[in-house]
Amino acid sequence: SLRSLRAGIRTAAAAAEVDMLVAQGDTTTAFATALTARDLRLPLAHVEAGLRTDHPLRPFPEEYFRRGIARMAQLHFAPTETAQRNLLIEGIASERILKVGNTSIDVLREVLSRPQQTNMPLPATRQLITLTLHRRENYGRGLDTVCAAILQLLDATPDVGVVCPVHPNPAVGARIRRHLAGHPRIVLTEPLDYRPFIALLARSTLAITDSGGIQEEAPYLGTPILVVRENTERPESVALGTATLVPVSVPGIVAAAQRLLGAPRPAAIAFDEHAPYGDGRAGERIAAHMVSFYHSTLRADVPASVPALAL
Repeated sequence: SLRSLRAGIRTAAAAAEVDMLVAQGDTTTAFATALTARDLRLPLAHVEAGLRTDHPLRPFPEEYFRRGIARMAQLHFAPTETAQRNLLIEGIASERILKVGNTSIDVLREVLSRPQQTNMPLPATRQLITLTLHRRENYGRGLDTVCAAILQLLDATPDVGVVCPVHPNPAVGARIRRHLAGHPRIVLTEPLDYRPFIALLARSTLAITDSGGIQEEAPYLGTPILVVRENTERPESVALGTATLVPVSVPGIVAAAQRLLGAPRPAAIAFDEHAPYGDGRAGERIAAHMVSFYHSTLRADVPASVPALAL
């Protein structure tokens, strides 16, 4: 629970006599870290700051957490220009916002520097879909609808197979298995480690997902994404043409999936200064700015020896 996380982080922070706390993302743990920083009157840095949808409570609780953390942070590490602009619109001082790229792309860049292997059974089909579902907004009827759309899509396209790493949340996993288990062209797996999942995503013709992170990773793989949500905090992928938003309905999902399966595969974007989510060096920039902040604000006796990197 939020209360127990907050108490645990406070105990750990006090025991370690920390000077600063860092929260990444939009999870309950990230929000608990922000609240703990406020409790202990410690400065807070937020990594992946400024992501916003067009609705203050959707997706819930992620959007609520993002906006709440922003009100408590002293340093905002924004992954994109859009995120940076969102924070400025909300009244965050520009000197407290640093556009650095996203750390998930650092990991992706490192993973793609090595040969990729899925090491798992795949459907023997010409085209492959990766399916991931876990968002709270799709619990219940939403999951039923997406699964029904998958079954209808497979009925209409016999050369398509699906691999679905099933989320461990029983409210999600039990429902997905009830609908999709036993189909000859659907492989349900336990959650995959990052490397084999990226290998699977890179091999896929299409990803159907309600995840946020996949919307960032897929453009670097050249894998188109169908985002089964009404809005997204990653509009860059939609603008790039890699992601397509589709409300959760069987006809809409099937039609959009068939269109993307029949379209040319988009080119993978490069890890360079033009990439919307960064060039894969966000961690270096964050470390440099943290050292500079620590030197100038918290401990003037600590040398600021790490050079800042522009993006």
